[in-house]
Parts: sequence; structure tokens; C-alpha cells
Amino acid sequence: MLELAFRPDRRRPDPVYRQLAEYLRELVAAGRLGEGQKLPATRELAAALGLSRNTVNQAYDALAAERLVTAHVGQGTFVSASGRARSRASAADGPGAQRLAWAGLFAARGPVPPLRAPQPSAAEPPAFDFRAGRVDVASLPRVELKRAFAAAIDGALPQLANRLDPQGWPPLREEIARGLVSRGLACRAEDVLIVQGAQEGLDLLARILLDPGDAAAVEEPGWFGARIAFAARGAHLVPVPVDGRGLRTEALARLLRGRRVKLVYTTPAVQSPTGVCLADERRAELLALAEEHQCAVVEDDYDSELRVAGPAAPALACADAGGRVLYLGTFSKALFPALRVGYLVAAPPVVRRAAEALGAAHFGGNLLTQAALAELLRSGGLERHVRRVRRVYAERLDALLAAIAAHLPEGTRAQRPAGGNCVWVELPAGFDADALARAARAEGIAFETGAPFFHEERDPRALQLCFASLEPDAIAEGVARLGQLAGSSRAPGGRP
Repeated sequence: MLELAFRPDRRRPDPVYRQLAEYLRELVAAGRLGEGQKLPATRELAAALGLSRNTVNQAYDALAAERLVTAHVGQGTFVSASGRARSRASAADGPGAQRLAWAGLFAARGPVPPLRAPQPSAAEPPAFDFRAGRVDVASLPRVELKRAFAAAIDGALPQLANRLDPQGWPPLREEIARGLVSRGLACRAEDVLIVQGAQEGLDLLARILLDPGDAAAVEEPGWFGARIAFAARGAHLVPVPVDGRGLRTEALARLLRGRRVKLVYTTPAVQSPTGVCLADERRAELLALAEEHQCAVVEDDYDSELRVAGPAAPALACADAGGRVLYLGTFSKALFPALRVGYLVAAPPVVRRAAEALGAAHFGGNLLTQAALAELLRSGGLERHVRRVRRVYAERLDALLAAIAAHLPEGTRAQRPAGGNCVWVELPAGFDADALARAARAEGIAFETGAPFFHEERDPRALQLCFASLEPDAIAEGVARLGQLAGSSRAPGGRP
């Protein structure tokens, strides 16, 4: 019988028979199953793969529906003579070539598919771009950045040219430790590990902490990048609800009483995506629960620099005397996402293990960029830039909230965020954010729906609007057009 390397992935949402059909389809496309070749009998294949015979039958039926195989009573199932799939392989590899069927070789514990919705083509940028993950390009500190990179090249390049350092450039770690005093966090340079963006930090923590089957508590709704990183390591994700005061610690307490949870992920300064700040009493309750149940807390402080008004709340980690909080920060929001520099502050055993894991991946990040960033921090250039951009974003936030109140359907709720550059919006009952997004794309308006931020039952009315990259007048015009389209976004039978 033909040897098959198929292994079902029970974590995938599609049923096993569709996974098997996909694998067999790839074998046909790769030329490993040629025209007229007989497929294994369903009973034999089911026994060889440890599947039910009905599952194999369903997979064969799916391929037959696509006319890739034909079944002959009393003879078996054969690859169709249409040659459609083989023509794809031969066009790419030449006559008689057989490509490797990669689907059977991927690790069972591989990355989950990205949850972010497809974005419009860069060749045709939307006229009104409310998508998250953007900054105001016009406000970037070009002069300060040029000076910082020039200083790094003139002063630090001879020291770092032949250096590989998984923990990161020491002067940058020193500047980060010095700057975190403003967040109430006292740490040393040796407690800091540089990562290529907070997302690598999440993946790194998942790699060193989570085994397949471990439970990780995540906010609901919450940052989907954390769910992707944890799920890719085989973790079981357990959602904990969020309300207007942040993570609901009484719900977390019930969860922890019922099962072993290895880590809790939270965004306390500016909750992603709702923008609320975790209440003081809940901060104390969260730390007490972590101590009682001996679990780690991952504090993602991704957006605290861009606070809306007044000082940001102290970091959760500053009240942690037991070293159980793993603090993640990033320069993506204060500067720009393509910089890809973030940092982890943690107890010495965690930093050592994380540095070892990074060394296995890439021996350390871009030290020249890290040296330039250290100079930008040392000179005060980053602090001056953040002060300027806060004023810009405050004006745009006011413009967005006013436009939402004026133009979106009556009953729309918009949460004023504690910081950052996005607003979480809930349309009234009967409206569908996905339908509105589809209608908006056709009119040159792009935004994120709330769907990716939910692990279980999503709110179809939720969406997120980013105000970073648009002037106030453009924000008002874009939201006004969005309001005109909202009538077409009503769910079937909905009565707004």
C-alpha cells in the first residue's frame, strides 16, 4: 500500500476528513498519485492511519465531488484521468517531475493560521485607513533618528560589529531599566532581554513555559497575537471575560479553583482591544491569585507611553515581590512597528532560559538598531517625540469620538481608551460589523472588525477604529461615509 505520512490535527476547526482530502489532493498535485493510480482501499487506509472507515469514505467522496478521483464498483477508487492536478505540477517542475508533498511533513505542533483579516492591497491603499497597527508617519522623528544612527555608527560600531548577544545590547538594556522607573518598575540591566517586537516576546515565553496541553488564561476579548503564540505551542486557551474595569478577577478566581493554569496573559495599562485600564483592586487581586495558585502573569504593556491623560497607572510588575510577573514592552507604538524592538523584564531564571532559547533561534537581534535606539533614549529624543505625538493623537481621538457620536447609528457605544491610538466600538443590536467592513472596503474605507479578538463566542457588532494615520478632517469624513453605509450592515432580520 502507498505509504502516507498523514497525521490529523485535532486543533484545526475543519473536520479530519477534510484534512485527509487536502493531503490526498496535494499528493495528486505533486504527482505522487498519478493518473489512473488506485487509491488504497478505505478499510486498509483507515487501519493504517488510525481513522474510522467513515472518515476515509468522506475524504474520498470529497475528492470525487471535485472530479479528482473516480470510484468503480468492485474495483476501487482511482485518480481521475482529467490530468488537471498533474498539469499544475508539471507546469512548475517540468515533465515527469514529482514534487514533495509537504503537508505530510509539517510538525503536528505547528503555528496556527493568522487570525487577522486580509488587508487591502498595498498597491491600492484605502482612502480612509482606520486599521490598527499604524502610526502617524508625518510625526516620525526623522532628524533624531538620523542623529541616533549616526552616533551608533561612529561610536558603537567597532564594539558591536563582531558581537553576538542574545540578551541584547547592554547600553540599551541599561536605558530601558532607567526609563522603567517612570512606570514604577525598579529593575537592573541584567533583568532585561531585548526581543524583536513584543510578539517575539510572547512566542519566546510560550516556548520556554508551555507544554502541549498546558492551560493559559487569556482576556476575552483580547489580543489575538497572544492566542496565536500560545496555541502554536499546543496550549489550551481559557478565556477570562473583560468589562469596563479590565480583567474580571472573580471569574479568574473561579477558573483557578477548578483547574491548573500555568500562566495568565493580561494587558492592564491599556486593555487590548477595549482600551480600559485594570482597576486598582483587581490588580491586587490578580497578584494574590497568582501567588496562591503559583502561576506566572504575562503583563503586556504595549501602549502605556501613549496615555490619553495624566500619568499611566503603575506597572503591575512594580507591586510584584515574588518575581511572578513577566513584563513585556515595545517601541512599536511610540516609534513605528517596523522597528521590531521590544523587551522582556523578568526574574533571572526566566531571562537566562529565554536568552538560551533566543540563541537557538538567531544568536541575537540587530545590535546596530539597538545601539541607535539606546542613543535615542539617552539623548531624550524618544521622550520628546512621545510628548509631541501624544498631542497629535489627543486631537485625533477627540475627532474620532465626535464623529462616531455624530454619524454612526444611534445606540453605538465607543469606549474612550486609557491610551494608545484605537477606539473599541460596539454597534447597536441588529448590525453586523463584518457586513459593514465588506461594504466599506468597496468605498475605500478599511478597519478591523472585532472577530479576531474573541476566542469563543464573538460579538458580531464589535469593531476597532484606529485614528493614528488620519488627520481630524479625514477622520470626520471617513466616519461620516461609514455611517451612510451602516444601513447595509444590518443582520438578516435585525431591527436597529
